[in-house]
Amino acid sequence: MNIKQLEAFALVAELGSFTRAAKIMFMTQPAISFQIRALEEHLGLQLLERADKGVFLTDAGKLVYAEAKKIIAGYRSILEHVAQLQGLAKGTLILGASTIPGEYLLPQFLGEFKQKHPGIELVLEIGSTHRITELVLARQVHLAVVGAVNPHPNLEYTPIFTDEVVVIVARNHPLAGKDSVSIAELTAQSLIFRERGSGTRAVLEERFRQVGIEPGELKIVMELGSTRAIITAAQGNLGVGLVSGLAVREALELGSVRKLDVPEMDLHRRLYLVSSKTGQPTPLQKAFGEFLLEKNANL
Repeated sequence: MNIKQLEAFALVAELGSFTRAAKIMFMTQPAISFQIRALEEHLGLQLLERADKGVFLTDAGKLVYAEAKKIIAGYRSILEHVAQLQGLAKGTLILGASTIPGEYLLPQFLGEFKQKHPGIELVLEIGSTHRITELVLARQVHLAVVGAVNPHPNLEYTPIFTDEVVVIVARNHPLAGKDSVSIAELTAQSLIFRERGSGTRAVLEERFRQVGIEPGELKIVMELGSTRAIITAAQGNLGVGLVSGLAVREALELGSVRKLDVPEMDLHRRLYLVSSKTGQPTPLQKAFGEFLLEKNANL
């Protein structure tokens, strides 16, 4: 048993997907499967169940997952202290991200940063904005990029990138022939939102309040845990989806959904670099923060 096996297992458990975990860990899917299979064989237990709708923890897996997270946190704490001595030559940088920046933005930058500092190891944790900021507070991740601000005296938020929440409908939806809709037309529709705790959800609720509409007044027929699920539901004409522009770009280019503008609402939002105000950042943490700020300036 080794730390890479535990990290692979924990990430697949959290994401419910071997494919997504492989992408984040810069590994192939067979390599991720091999790590977890080796862990299961070492322990003599089945930790994960594969099903059509994803990957789920077994009862044994739940127990091992809880202990694995403690071991991983302890290991990363050791690496963080060592990193203070190593500068940029070696070390591990543990990053956090909410779903949109974690899946659609950061991956394109991590490879470039790794090329500049080949001796380092990068780890990316993805979760809801709420969960990721909790990890920053707990010093379990060094830096994070999220889509909404959860104010806390020990957290520092630096706006870096810009995203836009867009309204999408199926090609055969009654509104599909329009380029834009009014707020009244939008609120009359059956809406599909992200789950509570996501940055996209928090931004949308704030924007509706700004135009005098409380979230409880909206006809939200579905709350889904992933942006991809919302896009798929909108494609199936199950309602009007509200999703990140970064995430829906491919579907719009393929023409599988239509975008509707809402001129009465500003649906742009900032993505934030989050860091802890407690403790001293390592040289590696400083370098990555400066790298992201540089990328923001050049976008």
